[in-house]
Amino acid sequence: MQIKRPTSDLNPLPLFSGLILMLCFGINVALAQPQELLHKADSLAKALQYEEANATLSAFTKAYPQRKYDLGEAYFKMAGNHFHLGQLESARQCNQQSADLRMAIAPDALGLNEQLSACIHLAEGQYDTALEHLDKARLYPFFDDPLIPAEIALLESEIQEQRQQYDLALKAARSAAEIVEIVESEEAPLLADIYLQQAHLLAIKQDWAAAAQACQASLKIGESPEAHLLLGQTLLAIGQPSEEAKAALTKAQEQGTTAVQIEAGLALAQWELKNEKPYGVLAQIDRVSPLINPQQVSRGQDTGIHKPGQKQDYLIAKMESLRAQAYLMEASPDSYVQALDAAYTGLEAWQRSAKEDTLPEDQLLEAGLKALSHREIEVNEFNTQFLMLYHRGAQIFFADRQEKAAHIFFLETRSAIFGKYGDADTAFIKQLDYKAIQQIRSKLDTEAPDALDYNAFQQIFGPFEALLANKKALTLGLPKTWPAQKILELPTAPEPDGGIWPFRRQPKPLRERFRINDTPDQTFNQSRKSSER
Repeated sequence: MQIKRPTSDLNPLPLFSGLILMLCFGINVALAQPQELLHKADSLAKALQYEEANATLSAFTKAYPQRKYDLGEAYFKMAGNHFHLGQLESARQCNQQSADLRMAIAPDALGLNEQLSACIHLAEGQYDTALEHLDKARLYPFFDDPLIPAEIALLESEIQEQRQQYDLALKAARSAAEIVEIVESEEAPLLADIYLQQAHLLAIKQDWAAAAQACQASLKIGESPEAHLLLGQTLLAIGQPSEEAKAALTKAQEQGTTAVQIEAGLALAQWELKNEKPYGVLAQIDRVSPLINPQQVSRGQDTGIHKPGQKQDYLIAKMESLRAQAYLMEASPDSYVQALDAAYTGLEAWQRSAKEDTLPEDQLLEAGLKALSHREIEVNEFNTQFLMLYHRGAQIFFADRQEKAAHIFFLETRSAIFGKYGDADTAFIKQLDYKAIQQIRSKLDTEAPDALDYNAFQQIFGPFEALLANKKALTLGLPKTWPAQKILELPTAPEPDGGIWPFRRQPKPLRERFRINDTPDQTFNQSRKSSER
């Protein structure tokens, strides 16, 4: 039977179009399932549900092993999710599986794998290796996303920051900003994070004014609790406990994570302290205290501590320092006792924190000494030994180790000088005239001790002079920065020195007047260092 061709009366196009639609529809049905899984995984990851996202991606890899290109994407996404969960080894393995697949199918995408490898090595503290991966990442074109080079520059900034190469870190952050401004605009959303990184680095370098400007530039593009926090901190560091600083810190406290709330609360307590509002300080501390647990470091003024326990102890030390200073403002017998208790608690936390920044330690020591300088506080031996523990590098001169001589220990903090006097019957701590003693020290740097008169001795030892009148021996403790040998030569009150009395009177050097040895006692310092350990 002959098969006839369709005549012009029969239009074959509807049939042909229907076949095409059926074929296309069938393909879309086949594609729908894998694409839905990938989109679902992306949505879960955006919602920070990383484990659920990886479960979805794992289902995809098992169901569609033939889709090599998508498998490279899936393993890369799994690696990123593992990274966010802190599962670095799993992140490394998935990233390598992705890279192996992409090597054959989509080599241009390998730059993303190198970028993720840099992130993993940064998290492991392998900074040089992280930089090597970034150098490899830069070799790829990133045609699909021209902002990736900016992300790489920003990542380099974070790596250099961890290497404490702050100038290089700042240079990389500025390079990231230039790329974004060229590719997009000066109002691109990514610039908010870049400006915040710049502000953070400038704060580390204590360029407070520039840091504040960078924070304001970041906030102009987008709201961020971290930027508000750092802006408030920098304004306080400049010495501006203004309403602008308070407003920024309040927003950070209201909108931020727990870590940001803690840092903002402590900064607000500092704001209240600078504005001489002790009850405001204590109110902020009451709000912050329940929140202090091991926290992630905020993007405020970074403490630099990475061990959770040490981070917690450092925060406690800062909090107790503010509490002690607030109690001192109340100026009552009870408040001095509370200030001393806060100083002790803070110093104990400080000792556990192993922090290099000594500002909270000095503030705690100063607050404790100020509390002890009030007569309402009993200066017992425990108090003295506890506070002396934190007096680094004291130079101790003994008159006679076997003889129970009176002693004077001078302790200097960043803004105050104290003298602790003790003998068989009396013990007290007194805050001294900081300016007068600094002037004497300045003179001793340029002049010989015998060129100074008795007034120089009196400026330093005057508060104890009446008690020293009948003393023949003295143990003396001086901070390591003081010119100890010249102080030992200062002339004391003139005494009879032969001839026809009272016509011949000669001043004696301090060391002769109280039989003080010229060499500082090393045994005392060694025992003090042992107690510190």
